[in-house]
Amino acid sequence: MEFILGVNYWPRKKAMFWWKDFDQKEVEDEFQIIKELNLDVVRIFLLWEDFQPKIDKIDEKSVKNLGKVLDIANDLDLKVIPTFFIGHMSGINWLPEWALDNKPHERFSTYSNGKILDLRAKDIYEDEEMLKAEKLLINSITAEFRDSPVIFAWDISNEIDNVRVPKTPEAGKRWVKLIYETIKENDNRPVTFGIHQEDIDRDKHFRVQDVAQFNDFLCMHAYSVYADWAENPLDPYVVPFACLLTKALGKKEVLMEEFGMPIVKGETKRVESYTGKEKAWHYLINEEEAAKWLEETLKLLYEFGVLGALYWNFSDYHESLWDKPPFDKEIHERFFGLLRSDGSFKPTALVIKNFKEKMKNLKRREVFIEVPENYYENPKENLVKLYRKFLKNMRG
Repeated sequence: MEFILGVNYWPRKKAMFWWKDFDQKEVEDEFQIIKELNLDVVRIFLLWEDFQPKIDKIDEKSVKNLGKVLDIANDLDLKVIPTFFIGHMSGINWLPEWALDNKPHERFSTYSNGKILDLRAKDIYEDEEMLKAEKLLINSITAEFRDSPVIFAWDISNEIDNVRVPKTPEAGKRWVKLIYETIKENDNRPVTFGIHQEDIDRDKHFRVQDVAQFNDFLCMHAYSVYADWAENPLDPYVVPFACLLTKALGKKEVLMEEFGMPIVKGETKRVESYTGKEKAWHYLINEEEAAKWLEETLKLLYEFGVLGALYWNFSDYHESLWDKPPFDKEIHERFFGLLRSDGSFKPTALVIKNFKEKMKNLKRREVFIEVPENYYENPKENLVKLYRKFLKNMRG
């Protein structure tokens, strides 16, 4: 398969509120920019409360607007990965009121019906009413768009273990199987599942080898700025290694579905922000340093035989959103874009735009990682050992 280049998309001026305030012209203009950046695939997110406001009701307006988005993509010859059950996004959880439990979340706040709440989701994986509702959403969307020519793949969810961790690995595996098979009943296009860095450096009960059985290809989300096992925040080997480790565990090809960093003009610095409910320090990386990191990371992803790379994110968010969740507290989340908040290109946008031409001078190669069968008995220790060995081999 040809190396896929793409981007994760939220509108610059709407972010997670775009389905509630849908603007077709806005999407047309921004998808045109995505096309101008020589990208192939756009990953979008079906915010759960916008598509399923009641447990037994699918929102027809949101479904129609999704159809408009797919039509816009078709006109520009772009492919789309729609992602279900959002769910977790940019440091908080976005859930319909009917999906809420009466207990607080240990780690993340929840945004529901216009309010921040200290409540977690019901058991997404085993509660019978939740499963019935989830199947309704999957069946409604996949049946409606099974003939759309622009669907590249369906993504089961985005880092759903941040919403709630399954009680056991078996429960996680059963749930992925159920959703995978429900999608396949309506549409035979590829299905994947948005797992992330935390699923390889700890056991959140979505073990890669289990997920792989019900994925047509695997995905990984990895960020060097978040990896405490990286040599530094600009370590270009973190993202490719995460893909290689995922492939070794799951024995299937891997798409780097999310990678990037918060990027600003001026010197690299750290700012007080949040990671879930906890205050933390996060890096904001200088634009030129980030561009060099991206060029090297893309080169390694291509050379190591990864399926492709979808950058996080299309644009920084406009200042008018900074007083809204999650950007009021998750300061770093404002700045992950290829575009600045005024719509101008960062140097990283030009790296992405020019990469297809540079690919012509690169060669693919097989790089293997041997993982222990009992990897998840001590995932962090195993990951660190494997990464150190990997770096030693890469550097001779």
